[in-house]
Amino acid sequence: MRGEDDMGTVDLKYSSVGDEPVQVCFEPVGTTFVLQKGESIYLRLPIETVAEVETVVWPNGIGVWVPYPGDYVVLDEAGSELDRL
Repeated sequence: MRGEDDMGTVDLKYSSVGDEPVQVCFEPVGTTFVLQKGESIYLRLPIETVAEVETVVWPNGIGVWVPYPGDYVVLDEAGSELDRL
């Protein structure tokens, strides 16, 4: 986890650490990002919803199921917004 901000949110980190790209898919909306070796993205969500997030990992893929509807933000490594779920 990257940390909490003043609004009661937390950032969950998803990274590619192998030699092959990793696909990160956020469900149930299907938003997908491809991470190259060493890249990371963050999912910012209300801290009270962390226990409801389900993460499934397979070779070269990560599936992240978030409670829907909700207020979630996907950020790059610099903290810039990539998408809202």
